[in-house]
Amino acid sequence: MIQQQMYSSIWIPPKTYDLAEWLIRSFNIQPGYGLARYLGVSRRYNNYRAVQVWVLEQQRNWPAEKRTTGQLRRAFSALLPNDQF
Repeated sequence: MIQQQMYSSIWIPPKTYDLAEWLIRSFNIQPGYGLARYLGVSRRYNNYRAVQVWVLEQQRNWPAEKRTTGQLRRAFSALLPNDQF
């Protein structure tokens, strides 16, 4: 799980923001709370911010050869519960 203090006032780079927005639209993520626990980020984040922080973590931790939008989409999808956010 990501440490809460690490992302208390985090700046999301434009590319990360765009990828997160793409996932939010692709999976029809709704405003609100609850998604963070599935993504392994701080539960204080709303659904949109949780996706942004999760994408940032993926970009920081994944090897370069796995940094494709398809890989990102599959990894994100694997974490989602059956009900929609």
